[in-house]
Amino acid sequence: MYILIILGYLIIGAIEIIPLYRKKQKKELTVYCIFFLAAFIISLLLSLGVKIPSPAKPIEAIVKAVLGK
Repeated sequence: MYILIILGYLIIGAIEIIPLYRKKQKKELTVYCIFFLAAFIISLLLSLGVKIPSPAKPIEAIVKAVLGK
């Protein structure tokens, strides 16, 4: 399964990253690569059976700290 994920991300990455590189859109390329890499790592970990903790509690704590409730 993890081989299919790697192949899928390679294909999608080639389709999306090459045009950004050719157009010299460095900021967009950097942001895209960061999110793309994070999604790849999470997908790979899930395919290997690693339990990923939910981000709901930390997000809730941040919102409460910002809003002061």
